Amino acid sequence: MTVREKYVSLVSVLFDGRPARWAEPNGAYDGSDRTLEVFNVDHEERRDLMRRLRPIRAAMEQELGGPVVVLFHDRKESARLYAAFVEQTLRAAVVEDISKTASRR
Repeated sequence: MTVREKYVSLVSVLFDGRPARWAEPNGAYDGSDRTLEVFNVDHEERRDLMRRLRPIRAAMEQELGGPVVVLFHDRKESARLYAAFVEQTLRAAVVEDISKTASRR
């Protein structure tokens, strides 16, 4: 597991299973290679989620080589623009949960 994979998984867990991914670096701004997209986050939830990120942010930024930009997509825009990614990610999480539950039996 790479450092990027480790942190995107950790952030998703910290953010109650919300889909997350690293944005495609485009070079348009400093840090585009360290931009984390988080989906299904409405405006009123953002401050709480940023507080949850605080305990790991320094370590994450040190391991990734600089500041991390967090880009939130609200539920409406997540569904409109990123439906395939959000659905695929949530579906994968459900399958993983089911397989964990089945293996405990």
